[in-house]
Amino acid sequence: MAQNVQRMQWQWIIAIVVLLFKSNVYAQIPPTNKYDTSSYPEDRKAIEALSRKNDNTRFNNDDYIAVGPEGRISYGYSEWEKGFKEAGATFKSARPVAGSTVLRIYNGDAAVKNFVLDVVFDTKKGDFPIKVVRTETYIKQNGKWYFVAGQGTRVLSKEEYDEHMKQ
Repeated sequence: MAQNVQRMQWQWIIAIVVLLFKSNVYAQIPPTNKYDTSSYPEDRKAIEALSRKNDNTRFNNDDYIAVGPEGRISYGYSEWEKGFKEAGATFKSARPVAGSTVLRIYNGDAAVKNFVLDVVFDTKKGDFPIKVVRTETYIKQNGKWYFVAGQGTRVLSKEEYDEHMKQ
């Protein structure tokens, strides 16, 4: 009888730990009202407009460092663009996950944007969909915002995570 009670206690402890771990692994939406997402409204508009531009005018003298979800480091826009061409990949679509964006502005001249994207690449082998957690850094110089750093981390699906944990 005591062994059964002890076994049940361990099962509950393990279940609680698994649930806590699982909720942290798959969390995507930031807590409501945790971050200041309303100060500097005009700067927010400018950063969002800049974020949608996909050419080299968004950078300050090609002062840009990027780390893609595959781990490739690019120093400058032209190197980032070259990496896609070498891989034969193009963006088919990139859609932000609703409610996942947090844009924080510091002192009116530095900003960090975090968000989750559903991305589909068009590759030589067909569509390649991934989910990416993205961080972008912006600076404001001479009254203009510039994109200076970006980093994306691929998020594993539950199936990919479970498969990884089996290995």
